Amino acid sequence: MEDIAIYGGSFDPPHRGHFQIAIKAIENLDIDKLIVIPNFQNPWKPPPLFSPKDRLFLLKKLFQKYPKIEVSSFEIDNGYPTKTIETVRHFSKRYRKIYLIIGADNLEKLHLWDDFEEIRSRVEFVVATRNGIDIPNHFRKLEIEEEISSTKLRENISDFEYISKYIPKEILEELKKILIKP
Repeated sequence: MEDIAIYGGSFDPPHRGHFQIAIKAIENLDIDKLIVIPNFQNPWKPPPLFSPKDRLFLLKKLFQKYPKIEVSSFEIDNGYPTKTIETVRHFSKRYRKIYLIIGADNLEKLHLWDDFEEIRSRVEFVVATRNGIDIPNHFRKLEIEEEISSTKLRENISDFEYISKYIPKEILEELKKILIKP
């Protein structure tokens, strides 16, 4: 059985910060593969700007040249906001060790996640750093230089010059096509 890391999120839209986290994970964690899992809908956020299908497509295109990165449609295929524990249980059936990558901004409310104790017993948390947020020493860290706000990107989504600074070149043209389609 393989060791994996799971990296879930809205990816609305996928940006260079997401890309950097994925690359740092495959470079720094002793894993056979990284599974990137776009959610159907984050229950704590407004509906995504980009459809689940579009976010899945953009992520697959972004990571297509990386054999150690797989993009999974598991949560999108469920068709509802999937709890982290459901995803962890699903992948626990097929893999030996699971690292769960989260952003430092999730630390404050981590203990409020449904079935947090079970999640904690099944995974090793890996926290992507963020300026101004202290990460306790018992968490594994991924040092990330890119500080990109998905909210700010969505607010400025029609400004192609602005977003082109933050969207990976591998998907920029596809993202523009999605934005201008009728």
